[in-house]
Amino acid sequence: MCSYRYLKGTSGCVMTGPRIAVRAAVALALAGTLIMACGADGGGSKPLTWSMWASGGEEQQVWHELADRVSREDPQLTIKLETSSFDDYFAKLNARFGSGDAPCIVSMQSLRTTGYTQGMLPLDDLIAKNKFDVTDFDKSVMEGLSADGKQYALPYDVGPVILTYNKDIFRNAGVPDPKPGWTLTEFESVARKLTGDRKYGFVASPQDVWMFPMVLAKTGAQPADGAGKLRLTTPAMINGVQWYADLAARKKVAPRVPEADPLFAEREFLSGNVAMGASGPWALLNLKNQAGFQVGLTTIPAGPDGSRTYSAGSGFGISKSCPDPDRAFKAITLMTAKKQLEWLGRVGRAYPSRESAQHAWYENARLAGAREVLEAANATSTPLRTTKHWERVNQLLNQQGVNIFNGASSAKQVLEQVQSQAGPG
Repeated sequence: MCSYRYLKGTSGCVMTGPRIAVRAAVALALAGTLIMACGADGGGSKPLTWSMWASGGEEQQVWHELADRVSREDPQLTIKLETSSFDDYFAKLNARFGSGDAPCIVSMQSLRTTGYTQGMLPLDDLIAKNKFDVTDFDKSVMEGLSADGKQYALPYDVGPVILTYNKDIFRNAGVPDPKPGWTLTEFESVARKLTGDRKYGFVASPQDVWMFPMVLAKTGAQPADGAGKLRLTTPAMINGVQWYADLAARKKVAPRVPEADPLFAEREFLSGNVAMGASGPWALLNLKNQAGFQVGLTTIPAGPDGSRTYSAGSGFGISKSCPDPDRAFKAITLMTAKKQLEWLGRVGRAYPSRESAQHAWYENARLAGAREVLEAANATSTPLRTTKHWERVNQLLNQQGVNIFNGASSAKQVLEQVQSQAGPG
């Protein structure tokens, strides 16, 4: 979904999504490929600039290769790739929107779309003009990359939030693996059974993409309404966040969060000290390669209204300052074509947004039960809709939410502070 640091958000994962740790897969996929300067000559055409987040050399190599693959498909298209870390990407993009020199091709995360539409070109007319078929794209991420009824990006990845678990801890404790469709009552019972001997049943944190799906399942509360207004102080949201934080603060089936640290949950899970944690398909291949144990996956536990979760993803749009939107549109349609998304799935960089390309991810993942879990989660997922100032909201949640998880403040106190400081939307 984004660069792998978990959505710290994620995309946040700042919602970031996968950092490419699948070195072997990337090396094999790119072996023998000359990484050109982002495309062939293109017959003298001026290169299209493309801005993307990347966490290191391997991830940059993947995006360079995607640009080259597009240029080989259409020699009239050359793409000049610019990268920055996920943490810096959106601040830089906002500044470039303000100065009018934004790159032609803009990478965008679904959680942040509504905050950047002022600098992006709606794609609806170009989709209609080119009779471009979007029916193969996952509907939830298409919706996530839209705002006010307009489409602002074509997606390359998507994914529902699910739970990953340490199969070794479950097996050693004699606890059966959780099955898709299990309930919150079963989840809490399992978390209690797996807590002890310096290990915890679950890891919780004030990260948007990891916390809000659990709250949605528990109380049905959503952080923003359909008009993009922040709704953190409703009784359902306060009760849901308090329940979630109390898994650490009061019930002690999750470790207390020591400080504002977007990587806390990731590190705790990979350390082998916790049995379960939230994740998404964009991160699973990386987890599988980094974990010193067997990783399993299951759905977010079902609450009173059944199984529910959020989905998120990322895609490519066009800036309003792009001098050649027609060529840029051709480029992003090729960047999100089936064969390119199959390739991204095979190298572990994306759970493809095209349903017809998702088989490549499964073939590479080789995780038992992955298809059953993801299909069940996709069937109950809805886009995590946010506000125009979501980056500020998530920053405040990370900073102040720690106090709920440590029992120093109540969810009501913290959520009222965040709502007041972040503004309504």
